Amino acid sequence: MRELNLTAEGTAQERILAYLQENASEVLAEKINNGTTIVKDGKQLTSKKTLKGFMKYASDEAKKLSEKGATYACIEDETVYGWAIHYFEEDSIEGTLYNEDGTEYKQIIKTPPKLNSTYVITNKPKKQDNQPTLFDIIESQDDEKNDEENNTQQLAEVSDILNDLNPRIQESKEIPQFYSQYIETQKQYPQDIVIYRLGDFYEAFGESAITLSKELDLTLTGRNVGLDERLPMVGFPYHAADIYINKIRNNHSVVVIEQEDIKRLTQTVKANDGNTIVIDTGEIIDENNTYADMLSTLLNCKIKYVR
Repeated sequence: MRELNLTAEGTAQERILAYLQENASEVLAEKINNGTTIVKDGKQLTSKKTLKGFMKYASDEAKKLSEKGATYACIEDETVYGWAIHYFEEDSIEGTLYNEDGTEYKQIIKTPPKLNSTYVITNKPKKQDNQPTLFDIIESQDDEKNDEENNTQQLAEVSDILNDLNPRIQESKEIPQFYSQYIETQKQYPQDIVIYRLGDFYEAFGESAITLSKELDLTLTGRNVGLDERLPMVGFPYHAADIYINKIRNNHSVVVIEQEDIKRLTQTVKANDGNTIVIDTGEIIDENNTYADMLSTLLNCKIKYVR
């Protein structure tokens, strides 16, 4: 078991640290101890997360549950532990940022320089009456024409700049490989729930995420995958996969993506004797089976593999 470089303050943080110490994978432990590299403001920085930062994140997640209409103040330990894994796993959640030399990064906010203006007040000669002269009318028309020409020229310049920038902006958006694989799999199984193993979590996106957030009371959050808006996302820890997947299969077939392997677990129904039966094959599944046992049983029934 690898020691985690985290400092706990108080009983709550000590419990989270003990859980992470026991369950964090080598990849996650590496992230926690050494941070992750990100690029911000044109600089390469190191993002390191703390238990204090997680407590704020957990508080925000609890508020989201309350906004969804939850009427209870108690949140299960498993839910909080799941938040902890997600917080330290998810690269898009920033921690404290450090420069390459180890000093803390402070964002510099540039303010425009103040201009020293000189005002000259002149006394214009008073007109003898309020009626404009012919010269006043001609001068006014010339000023309006010049203003209109200047505005047109400025709009044209702005339009040229935006047209020049737009292709660059479009080119900069890159969809991660895992999400490309996810959407291709979802197209093959449009009626199924698709989940993807990312680190210590199984995650679902888009419509699958929205469906699971309602049926399993999972917190609906979002992930940046290079689109204009954050993609709806839910997740659950890998060590609780058998519990969640069994619940999902009460209503849907599930497609599980683990790196290059894609496995389809068909929907189950409850028989009168209490046994769980796979709809497509008639296979009886023991409720005490783990996720690994379940896959083994299904593979013996020649469940389709897609590569």
